[in-house]
Amino acid sequence: MALLVMFNNFFHDLMAALWMCGAILTWLLYREVRAAGTEEVERFFRSLAPRLLRLNSISLLFVVLFGIVRSATYYSYEYQFAAGRGQVIALIVKHILLFAAVGVGLLFHMKVRREISSRG
Repeated sequence: MALLVMFNNFFHDLMAALWMCGAILTWLLYREVRAAGTEEVERFFRSLAPRLLRLNSISLLFVVLFGIVRSATYYSYEYQFAAGRGQVIALIVKHILLFAAVGVGLLFHMKVRREISSRG
């Protein structure tokens, strides 16, 4: 069981990193497309963006699914008694910040999806 929990935790972190990188990449591309202002660059972004948004959505879904398992097994497999309750507070603060980042990312995701559907 411990090995499965370890793999779950690895994939939770991997999917979180994939989501973050995908969101940043989408934002950077969006900015460059707006700065370039050419129809060819715009067409390229409209063809690429749905795939990026799908990848971001799937990775976020897996973050949540693996996170549910991780939170259910945290005390048995990850809790460090030497660190005490402070680690729980640190995790709460970390997740508040990450939920805020996800919220901003989802708003941007919806904006890009709206722009793609309205233009193409």
